[in-house]
Amino acid sequence: MVSANTAYVGTSPLAVNTCIHKEFGIALAPARLRGTLAPVAAERNGQAKAGKMVWWYAILWLAIAGTTLGPAFAQCAGHNLIDQLPADQRSVLDDLVSATRYHDGNLWHAEKPGSRIDLVGTLHLYDPRMVVMMNRIGPLVDQADLVLVEAGPQEMAALQMAATTDPKLLFRPDGPTLPEQLSKAEWKALSAELSARGVPPFLGSKFQPWYVAMLLGLPACAATQLAGGPKGLDDLVMQRAKAAGVPVKALEPYDTVFRLFAGMDGAEQIDMIRTALAMAQGADDAFATMIDSYFAGQHRLIWEFTRMQANAAPGLAPGRAAADFAVMEQALLIGRTVPWMDVLLPAAQGKHVLVAVGAAHLSGEQGLLSLLAKQGYTLTKGDL
Repeated sequence: MVSANTAYVGTSPLAVNTCIHKEFGIALAPARLRGTLAPVAAERNGQAKAGKMVWWYAILWLAIAGTTLGPAFAQCAGHNLIDQLPADQRSVLDDLVSATRYHDGNLWHAEKPGSRIDLVGTLHLYDPRMVVMMNRIGPLVDQADLVLVEAGPQEMAALQMAATTDPKLLFRPDGPTLPEQLSKAEWKALSAELSARGVPPFLGSKFQPWYVAMLLGLPACAATQLAGGPKGLDDLVMQRAKAAGVPVKALEPYDTVFRLFAGMDGAEQIDMIRTALAMAQGADDAFATMIDSYFAGQHRLIWEFTRMQANAAPGLAPGRAAADFAVMEQALLIGRTVPWMDVLLPAAQGKHVLVAVGAAHLSGEQGLLSLLAKQGYTLTKGDL
């Protein structure tokens, strides 16, 4: 989230780390990652708004499973929505989770002759509990021949350079401002939300709309902590690797998330802002739910909870939520995780590699753990 205004955005971890790549700060996903997802016309009858709940919950998880919080957790007062589920719904949720391969655990070991891979499911938001986690992960980092992450120092530098030299990545210097595209009431509400997150409205008025929608994904209590401090477990792992002299390599290019948003037109991006504004009041609870699930090692629990919430959303035609969720899952998880294997497998030949990626990428048939099992690796869950 570096931009033309490097004095403000360029020094923000959100601008560099979470806004562009680490989706645990991203709370809304693009409405047309599949080309035609959630057409604007459907918004008029309520279906698109309901359908975007799929993206809102899921990308907030992906973003958490990336940002900087520090003491923000203590300031946020959300409630765990899973804990409030009726017994019958919780039973259904637990069955969905237990039916998924490798559904829990933030530390796994994959081994076969001549190769060892340690996999750490991360949260791209800092929490003091990560100090204890690093006490356990640190020695594994020290012993590794290579650390693989979603975006390493070179990718962050490339991102900063790209955003600095091309302001249009995050800004619309020549296009209409947000006040010109929103109603007066909407702009007033958005200005308040931006200010609460430490973004001057005059600056936010020129942001790309998808970026603004993403900023609204974090509750204000957390977003105000994004200007400094540790950047989550991924960052702590990279710091440890640097201190130990262990090389760090990225699993994907720096512009991966830029490309995810590239297919959206202006009207759809404005639609995202409207949806984000409508859901901003529930961000604290969604955030708390995801944080609790992560530190309990229950990364699949929040994923299936997202699916359940989407299926129960009012205003959706039969099968619409499932279809939207499948598109989102393909674009943000499977479509990224599967290509990572082309980097991971060669790197692990005859080596000890540690992989630190968002926890949402671990479970499921197309998650990293299943993909490694299919390649003949023996998997063991670690204690983290």
